[in-house]
Amino acid sequence: MRVRSEVRQRQIVEVARKIVASKGTEELTISEIAKGVGISEGDIYRHFRSKKEILLLLIDDIERTLFEAIEKAASETQDPLERLRNVLLAHLSYVEQKRGVSFIVIAETLRQSDRDLRRRMLQVIEAYLSRLKELLRSGVAAGKVREVDLDSAALLFFGMIQATVTMWALGNRNSALTKQHTPLWNTYLELIAARTAKGQ
Repeated sequence: MRVRSEVRQRQIVEVARKIVASKGTEELTISEIAKGVGISEGDIYRHFRSKKEILLLLIDDIERTLFEAIEKAASETQDPLERLRNVLLAHLSYVEQKRGVSFIVIAETLRQSDRDLRRRMLQVIEAYLSRLKELLRSGVAAGKVREVDLDSAALLFFGMIQATVTMWALGNRNSALTKQHTPLWNTYLELIAARTAKGQ
């Protein structure tokens, strides 16, 4: 029985994600993917012309699933600070569940000189930072966030997660990444919260 193209593509992306999580991008080969899906290498080439196309689809998948997770987290409250806190927890939880694939793919994109991969990953990160700035801006408007440079505050939020994930991955993922949520949030809150918000 022939599997529909979009279903097969989803299977290929899921196997690619598992390979990256367990073995790194070096092992992300057409041969390994074909083996994982249970089809021939020729079948893979019917859907993708190269490893680069698979990586691009993997980036698309990261964008879709990560943004779904953070939007769901942000929608659970109207309080701007709580929304930011929820997004931090959702992002850490997402990385933990996906075994750090998003940051592995970022590292691989930096390592390669391919302009398309770099441009696509940059688009995802810029969209993420833009969403953070919206949340921070709403916090400023509500008097909960100090008048801070929004670009810097968003970068700091993202960088805080990236550094935490790097240490977690280098430590062989021995502890729950989400345990870092409270100390990270408390430190970030000290930097951005308006005086009135701190006293609440």
